[in-house]
Amino acid sequence: MQHRCILWHRSGNQRLCLPLTPSKSVNYKTILQKFGMTKFDKAPRELVSPAIQKDLLTLEEQEGAVNFKFGVLYCKESQSAETEMFSNESGSEHFRKFLDLLGDTVQLLDFDRFRGGLDVKTNTTGTESVYTVYKGHEIMFHVSTMLPYSPDNPQQVERKRHIGNDICVIVFCEGKYPSFRPSSIKSKFIRILSHCYLMILF
Repeated sequence: MQHRCILWHRSGNQRLCLPLTPSKSVNYKTILQKFGMTKFDKAPRELVSPAIQKDLLTLEEQEGAVNFKFGVLYCKESQSAETEMFSNESGSEHFRKFLDLLGDTVQLLDFDRFRGGLDVKTNTTGTESVYTVYKGHEIMFHVSTMLPYSPDNPQQVERKRHIGNDICVIVFCEGKYPSFRPSSIKSKFIRILSHCYLMILF
C-alpha cells in the first residue's frame, strides 16, 4: 500500500507515492520535503476538513483519469484463435514471473483499493488479480487466466466482458514465432480500432 500525493503549484502538478508504514505516520512536512520543498514564506497549514478533502478529490478527478484498468491475455505457442487464448485456464512459469513484474497479486475479497470493475464482495469475477500503483495512479490488471473460466462456454463471455472494456490489452505470447494478430480477435466485445495491443514475446 502507498500514500498518493499531489502538489499543485503555478508551474504545474507533481505526483509521487510514499510507502505506507503502519507503525510510522506521515505528516505534511515529510511529504513536502519529498517534493524538494524545505523553505516556506509562510508556515503550511494542514487541512483536515472533510468538505475540503472532497473538493480536492473532485479537482484531481477533473484533471483526468486517476486510475486505470488494463487487460492481460495469455497466448500459448501456436495459438491464433481468440477462443483458444481466452480458454487458457492457467499460464506458464514465465507468464507468472511476468505478472510479478506488473504488480502484486491481491485477494479480491474485501479489497479496499481501486477494483477496476471486479467483484470484491462475492468473488464472482475470480478470487485474485494483479494490482499496482504507478506515479500516484492505481492500476488493476484484468488477467485472462485469473478471470472465471466456464468449460461450457467456449466464448468465455465473462473474460471478454472485462478485457473487452480495457483500452489497452497486453498479450503475452509464448514461443519463438508468435501467432497472435489483432485480427485474430473477432468478438463483438472487443473493438480492435479502439484498443492498443502490446505484445510481450517469450
